[in-house]
Amino acid sequence: MTEKLPWLALRRIPGVGLVLFHRLVQAFGSPAGVFQAAREDLRSIKGVSPAMAQAIVTFRDWDQVEAQISQLKALGAEMLTHSDPGFPARLKEIPYAPPLIFIRGTLEDEDALAVALVGTRTPSYYGLKTCRRLAGALAARGVTVVSGLARGIDTAAHQGALENSGRTLAVLGCGLDVVYPPENKELYRKIPEQGALITEFPLGTPPEARNFPVRNRLISGLSLAVVVVEAGLRSGTSITVSYALEQGREVMAVPGAIDSPTSVGPHRLIQEGAKLVAAVEDILQELPGVKMVRPPAAEPAVGPLFSRATITAAAPPLRFPADDPLLPLLGSEPVQLEELVQTSRLPAAEVMSRLTMLELQGLIRELPGKCYVLEG
Repeated sequence: MTEKLPWLALRRIPGVGLVLFHRLVQAFGSPAGVFQAAREDLRSIKGVSPAMAQAIVTFRDWDQVEAQISQLKALGAEMLTHSDPGFPARLKEIPYAPPLIFIRGTLEDEDALAVALVGTRTPSYYGLKTCRRLAGALAARGVTVVSGLARGIDTAAHQGALENSGRTLAVLGCGLDVVYPPENKELYRKIPEQGALITEFPLGTPPEARNFPVRNRLISGLSLAVVVVEAGLRSGTSITVSYALEQGREVMAVPGAIDSPTSVGPHRLIQEGAKLVAAVEDILQELPGVKMVRPPAAEPAVGPLFSRATITAAAPPLRFPADDPLLPLLGSEPVQLEELVQTSRLPAAEVMSRLTMLELQGLIRELPGKCYVLEG
């Protein structure tokens, strides 16, 4: 059993989410220490049920865990744990940091200077053009571009960085062996040559809707700033912004046409205090140590002619509050996901996003079978 196997094994135990993973490691010193702990000691940890303690004490699937490590190597990928020297330092800073990540490609020291470009999967021509130009201008100055390899704005961000010989990191909501969306197969191939594909989901994990809020916190966690190009009010982008604010990252937004539905999100952010981005210099001003590879004058302005008035209002937290509408529906007895969707009358994707954020805040816990209970 290699040193990394207990990390992956502990993530395989049903019911051990991020919050409980960190709680167990803090109590027993390391994932290996968790598997060496006595059943009664495990049961003394808040959130550990008798069934979970039994699963840890009787865990014997080490061959399967080792096989997954071998599959990663065959794919040209690797697993980095929280204790590995190569684990991104910025990710270690975020609340309930991922205990392990899977990567295909390379992570370099220069990736500490990174900006996330995010937005809608259904952008306008203006949004695609603007995002691609911003990504290219950032890449030309040695800034790593981070996004989520989704359709639309994410795709344009990665393309803009690659076209300018820059580095880009793509954070996935699935396993490294799953190409999603399928039309980005070529990007999936190219990105590891100038950056990395990153995920905290093991091989074989499909791109389920509930995975993407988890992915979004890594997009902001890897970055110094998050720039929203085009997005609606209620979208995955708003979740990324929420995480960015919680993690102390800069939030910026590109203005768009006032009659476009994809401008609503960026305009609301600007009203609430996000910095208006009219040109790449607006982003660069907020970043330390930027390499000015190309004269600033050579970079055309991006977006419409908005004034660059200083916005001083503090941006309020956008994360779901403790009075989230799902909380009154949960208690000490498990409630299934389907029941929460029916009772709340919210879209299933929104319910899953809210559940993920509530779990990351330590307010609820997921049980096997997509059931949820209040934590503690």
